[in-house]
Amino acid sequence: MTNADLPTTDPGALERLHRFGGDKLLAQMIALFLEVAPERIASARAGDAAQDAHAVELALHSLKSSSAQLGAMQMQRLSERGEALARAGSLEGTTALVAELDQEFARVRAWLISAGEEERT
Repeated sequence: MTNADLPTTDPGALERLHRFGGDKLLAQMIALFLEVAPERIASARAGDAAQDAHAVELALHSLKSSSAQLGAMQMQRLSERGEALARAGSLEGTTALVAELDQEFARVRAWLISAGEEERT
């Protein structure tokens, strides 16, 4: 199975968070992700521009974890790929990867906002 065959989001992750903590926890987790994810992407971009592999690794590690927790699976995979590159000391391809993360975040943001609205109805 290739990445193209894998789902970009996992609604089950949101359902699990909802079962665990109800509407309030789910809403807080979504809000926090929507606030912090762009900051992590910006940190990865800045690290890439500065050729600072460690900064890229840290930013993408954090983004990888939070993306997986909320079911943003394509963001998780992109973050994991960039984190592994940076950990190995290579930033080759990270500029394009960060641009792809920006695009994926726009899709994830719309999905999470929609999912959050569904929970409130």
